[in-house]
Amino acid sequence: MSSFHEIRLHGRGGQGTVSAAALLALTAFEDGFESQAFPKFGSERRGAPVEAYVRISRSVIRAHNQLYRPDAVVIQDTGLLRSEPLLRGLKPGGLIVLNATEKPADMGHSFRWISLPASQIGERHIGRPLPNTVLLGALAAGTGWVSLRALERAITDHLSSKGETVVNANIEAVREGYLFTSNEEELVL
Repeated sequence: MSSFHEIRLHGRGGQGTVSAAALLALTAFEDGFESQAFPKFGSERRGAPVEAYVRISRSVIRAHNQLYRPDAVVIQDTGLLRSEPLLRGLKPGGLIVLNATEKPADMGHSFRWISLPASQIGERHIGRPLPNTVLLGALAAGTGWVSLRALERAITDHLSSKGETVVNANIEAVREGYLFTSNEEELVL
């Protein structure tokens, strides 16, 4: 396994894209990595496209610029596939984690895909169709870059001010995303 990973997250304002990036960076730190997370906003309003970036490394991270060649892309809203170049720069063999019941038929075949109904899973556990923690669970299971245990600790720490009910709901959501991906017999190529 490489000791340096770059992940780009795509979503819409209000879906928790920036929070997901922060959680992933905290998780990596919990697992003993150096990490950084930062957002890129267009117009800051609910529903507007949002990008966030995460770097995970075993050594000091000196770069502080936007990611251009990610190892993985997390897509929280399939509607963005029609309007944004979400797969730009994704390395060959890179991973796409998609909030959808199945991989779109006309997308690239040189990538690994994980598709799961993250909004529905989020609705069931959190009470709102928030896909972010579900998709982080899927990313963790699909890559092994961070552990489920560290992800649960990061969620507990990051969301503790929102109360035990919110923390537990998000932990259940992340676990289901992780188990959904772990139970898949093979990733779609």
